[in-house]
Amino acid sequence: MKINRTDLLWNYAASFMRVASALVVLPLILKMLPSEEMGLWTVMISLNSMIYLLDFGFFPTFSRSITYVYSGATTLQAEGYKPLEKDLPVYFPLLKGLIKSMRNFYAGVAIALVVLLFTAGIWYIESILQGFTGDPFKARLAWYCYGVLLSYQFYTYFYDAMLVGRGFIKRSKQIIVFSQSVHIVVASILLLSGMGIISMVIGQTLATITNRFLAYRAFFDKNTKEELQKAESEDWREILRKIWKTAYKSGLSGLSWIFTNRMLAMLGALFIPLSVMGDYGLSKQIADVIYTLSVVWFLTFYPKLTQERIQERIGEVKRMYIKALYIAVAVFAVCTSGVLLLGEWGLELINSKTHFIEWPLLLVLFGATLFDAFTYISTSVLLSRNEVPHYKALVATAIITVVILLAALKFTSYGVAVLVLVPFACQLVYNHWRWTGMVWFELGILKRRGERHTA
Repeated sequence: MKINRTDLLWNYAASFMRVASALVVLPLILKMLPSEEMGLWTVMISLNSMIYLLDFGFFPTFSRSITYVYSGATTLQAEGYKPLEKDLPVYFPLLKGLIKSMRNFYAGVAIALVVLLFTAGIWYIESILQGFTGDPFKARLAWYCYGVLLSYQFYTYFYDAMLVGRGFIKRSKQIIVFSQSVHIVVASILLLSGMGIISMVIGQTLATITNRFLAYRAFFDKNTKEELQKAESEDWREILRKIWKTAYKSGLSGLSWIFTNRMLAMLGALFIPLSVMGDYGLSKQIADVIYTLSVVWFLTFYPKLTQERIQERIGEVKRMYIKALYIAVAVFAVCTSGVLLLGEWGLELINSKTHFIEWPLLLVLFGATLFDAFTYISTSVLLSRNEVPHYKALVATAIITVVILLAALKFTSYGVAVLVLVPFACQLVYNHWRWTGMVWFELGILKRRGERHTA
């Protein structure tokens, strides 16, 4: 598996295009859509975010399994892995069964989404359209088309997992850049033409179809198609049962992260004025951008790290892990310095009514982001061995964090400080040191007291 600097650059480009998509289209949305349609679009975007919770950890597990297969694995373990001494040919019966299990899992959930759309979805859209002064037909059309689009997106969600797992990082990110460009161009033209909210749905539909078509062509090359046609598939049900053992634990870990990170603003808005929440929201968005940039290098080379793990080249795993930590620190230092030195000046330059929270809290928020990056990198290294030892601790921490947050927000007047300090403190108690420490001992970065004495 060859992953190099070009793959990294394309990963950064794809990350930029995701941000650029919002930056370019959002001003047009604000200008061209009536406030009611803007509100409906906000609900639809929220639905998009919630839908992918249904993946429940299967995406990274499938991607890691594809890496195992392309490293020469002939069987998958429910937990752990069977070490390989060197690169071996792809065992296509296992690959065929794995693809069948992916397709059937995502198809089942997609069908359930369609059923939900035309049952509970009908009640929901009719409820929120009461008193709607715009075109109700156009609103309903956008809602149902978007729901079908989400179902199709989910059904084909595993395409990118296959590309990344195979090590086609550059190709995957090129496809994202191109499809996001399609979305920006189409949605912008249709918005300017006065088509309203349906413009966004059409733009995303064409972008998604383009993305999936190119991803399919990239993965299923001529040789792969021929070999898969000749191969006798292994039992996809048995493969799915094995994958579930790790996937549900990864899913619980992901849900825990969402509750202790993504849902903070929703909880805070129940107790803190929206004007103050705006400052926190801006600060949190910038912190999330710093986090994303901090782990881009690691995410790019993670399939390679997984291959090194299964082939028992622990020295290479150690080297890549340490490099990922150094890069995270460097990105954090550059981005944090830039925001602290130039952030407020930039906001004043554009006459922004929203500003950052006070700088001591902002610095703590950014510091928490660095610790989050460290913990994510460390737990991902643990996942590379097809084990999830951290999921129970993450779930427990999420529950404790939410309880303390709600109590602190209700019975104290510390406001935004609670949103910054409580999650960080709860993670520091255990997760932020436990899993990084486990990896350090496992890779020999640190040695246990007895081992050091023996040496």
